[in-house]
Amino acid sequence: MMNRKRTPPIVDISKCVGCGQCARVCVACVLEMKDKKSSVAHPGWCIDCGHCAAVCPVDAVTHPAVAGPDAPKPGAKPAVTPDDLQMLLRERRSVRNYRNEPVPRDVLARIIEAGRYAPTATNLQAVHYVVLTTKADIDRLRDMTVSFYRKLFALAANPAGRAVLGLKAGREAIELLRFYGPQARHAEELAKQGHDRLFYHAPAMIIAHSPSGDTSSCFNCAAAIYNCSLMAHTLGVGCCFNGFVVNAIVNEKKISSFLGIPPGHSCYAAMTLGYQDVKFRRLAEREPAKISWK
Repeated sequence: MMNRKRTPPIVDISKCVGCGQCARVCVACVLEMKDKKSSVAHPGWCIDCGHCAAVCPVDAVTHPAVAGPDAPKPGAKPAVTPDDLQMLLRERRSVRNYRNEPVPRDVLARIIEAGRYAPTATNLQAVHYVVLTTKADIDRLRDMTVSFYRKLFALAANPAGRAVLGLKAGREAIELLRFYGPQARHAEELAKQGHDRLFYHAPAMIIAHSPSGDTSSCFNCAAAIYNCSLMAHTLGVGCCFNGFVVNAIVNEKKISSFLGIPPGHSCYAAMTLGYQDVKFRRLAEREPAKISWK
């Protein structure tokens, strides 16, 4: 993925007024000012961010990464007020109660479209999605995930197994398994009664994966899936991030194979989705931000 072909900008010297804004915003140093005009000095370094063309006041710089003339243009002020954004961020909740109603594909596509505009390191745009929308596929993923954790909890239940886990995952992982052990057993009992305490009978799931060799993949997928969650909320679709299934996918090859995640990629984020079957009437509160001012 790092060798993806990039397209350098094109500068129309006859239009360039020498303001230098394009060179100032070019993080890859592709553009430099030469004889008071913008010049493409290092075309091979371009990361396709399109900042240069987006900032040019006279359309002297063009780049295919910039939206066409028919696309909406940013206004003089941000599209939402700070108060509106703060309210959106506070309204978004982890939803685990879903109506027995499918989420249409066009709605899911619009949710993922929001993820497409999340930032990625060096603009690599290497976030991939797996979308599950059938009960059969979601049930199978649930069964495989539960099976993975059964084996894990069984290992943690005896000294030899804990020693093996300690070497592979560390003491903190063992402590987490001990903490979740009683809850997992309770969830198994509820499952026998038809209650799904892992995916909560969600009618859809989105799983994000990216190249495992890229140290930024975790951030890239997390940013994309969070964008998706905000869009989902505006569309009346509730969602809940699910770290349990991410851990299972990462550590159980047959699960990643079932999902079609290719070799060299790893899962970094996942969430369940469905139309909310609950209405939150009050906002959640959070602890004060933990800040060290310097």
